[in-house]
Amino acid sequence: MPLTPRWWHNATGYQVYPASFRDSNGDGIGDLPGIISSLDYLKDLGVDFIWLSPTYDSPQHDMGYDVSDYEAIYGPYGTMDDMDTLIRELHARGMRIVLDLVVNHTSSEHAWFKASRQSKDNKFSDWYIWRDPKEDGPLQQPLGTGTARREGRPPNNWRAAFGGSVWTYAEERGQYYMHLALPEQPDLNWENPEVRKAVFESAIGFWLKKGVDGFRADVVNCYCKDQTFPDAPVSMPNEAIQPMLPQHILNGPRIHEWLQQMRTDALERYGGEDVLLLGELPATGMDEITKYMSAIPRELDMVFDLDFLMVGNDWASKPHEFQQPKLPDLKDAFVKTQGFLSCAPEAWTSTFLENHDFPRSIHRFGPGISGDYQIAAAKMLALFLATLSGTLFIYQGQEIGMRNVSESWTQEDFRDRAILEYFTEMELKYPGDRTMQSKALAGAHRMSRDNARTPMQWSSASPNAGFSAPHASPWIKVNENYAKLNVADQLGVKGSVLEFWRELIKFRKENADLFIEGQFELLDRDNERTFTYLKKSVSAQPNERKALVVLNFSNELVESCVPEQHREPHPEFMYGSAGSSAISEKLKPWEGRVYSIAGARK
Repeated sequence: MPLTPRWWHNATGYQVYPASFRDSNGDGIGDLPGIISSLDYLKDLGVDFIWLSPTYDSPQHDMGYDVSDYEAIYGPYGTMDDMDTLIRELHARGMRIVLDLVVNHTSSEHAWFKASRQSKDNKFSDWYIWRDPKEDGPLQQPLGTGTARREGRPPNNWRAAFGGSVWTYAEERGQYYMHLALPEQPDLNWENPEVRKAVFESAIGFWLKKGVDGFRADVVNCYCKDQTFPDAPVSMPNEAIQPMLPQHILNGPRIHEWLQQMRTDALERYGGEDVLLLGELPATGMDEITKYMSAIPRELDMVFDLDFLMVGNDWASKPHEFQQPKLPDLKDAFVKTQGFLSCAPEAWTSTFLENHDFPRSIHRFGPGISGDYQIAAAKMLALFLATLSGTLFIYQGQEIGMRNVSESWTQEDFRDRAILEYFTEMELKYPGDRTMQSKALAGAHRMSRDNARTPMQWSSASPNAGFSAPHASPWIKVNENYAKLNVADQLGVKGSVLEFWRELIKFRKENADLFIEGQFELLDRDNERTFTYLKKSVSAQPNERKALVVLNFSNELVESCVPEQHREPHPEFMYGSAGSSAISEKLKPWEGRVYSIAGARK
């Protein structure tokens, strides 16, 4: 059965991280007018819609993922009139907008939480997750401190995502509230129907009435938690708090009921059937993901599966412990995401390599700081991404090959709250240990979220790369490589990463049956240097089209690993990242090529 056509199937998305995209007024913070001024650039790149990271009002403890008012704009980003203009200008260009939907939790400054913490018997008292102290539990140790609190013991021993306990005590109620992330991000109680109703109206309906086209649901599989809140097993013997088990906080028994309700009572009620709901699903297996995309009524239209970003590690890994992925394991992760297309009749998938929470792809999957191959790797990774099926997402700066922060950064240069808490934790755990402090800093250079959050590099203009006025002080340091790595120097320049991306997006759309909708078949799972796969069209055509993709994920000159049956008839070169074309020719370091089999269009 063919897919029901949806606008996002053949579309290219672009994630905009507002604080770092473009500053229009010289205050050092990106803003909505800055985004509006750049829409023609995005349109020319081939972007069909933007995914806008949070611009809601917020105290910014976690860069807007702590929302204090879903129906207001954070002042430094602009006004509601600016947001209305952005929506209007996008639509005028035939583009769309998808907002971040952050409703697992709110800010502790949200009016709902302020009311909830006041007493146990008001309208909002059950809108968040509150529990009494546990007499025999571990002492509470707040995030970033070395002393236990005196007001009681938390309900269980779970460790929060950024360190510390998931429980914080509120004297007003004599109870603890839960926060999977920061204390300033209390989790909503989705078990309460009044909470769901308020979320549907304030966080979804309000924006659909303004004309937005969809939502990316942040940590959507965390809404439904194990209501018994059992202790986690002790895996860190010398610690009072322990890593949470996924089954206690992810994919709970009522999550599908609630998402179906969200679809009917909010998305379709306020926006109709053509509203996109994209869900972020950390640490979720294939069988469980299938349930989200095959449900009737509809739930998620596609997912962001994050397994490939964590290959070789787990969610409890500390930055200094992170390992580079091994290529065979990385291949397995992409076999999973490409398999979503066939997991259910209406299932779809997304394809991406970067977002605001992870390092730049050149460092995570490429040669890292090896300057000899960074441009080659940027192009090869682009070719890889563009030949994977599903909706393509580009993260801001990826199209010019932006990179991680400089290794000259000190602890004082970082702004990511998670990494700052990590520094504090390491200092408390290893006081005076210079070796461990050095490892902590190296871990931040590799894995901090700040790697993806440095300002967009628009030009070589000193000192702020065209992101902000020369006199401004950006909220986070501009990457020192901006003089040689920026939009202005690549725009219209043949051979640049930017122009390679622009032409590649066209190529992908011209061959949508292969590279957007096509079936994926891995050919060289165990090869540790090359990644080779077949793409096969599934559209109703007289002759099946096939394409062969060969990629070199190494600093070495290597033979392509193509099985003999795919070398005859002789494959015809379609596209490449480094100028070479013959399949018999060795692959240069970080080179990618695409070949047509059985008459695919060039």
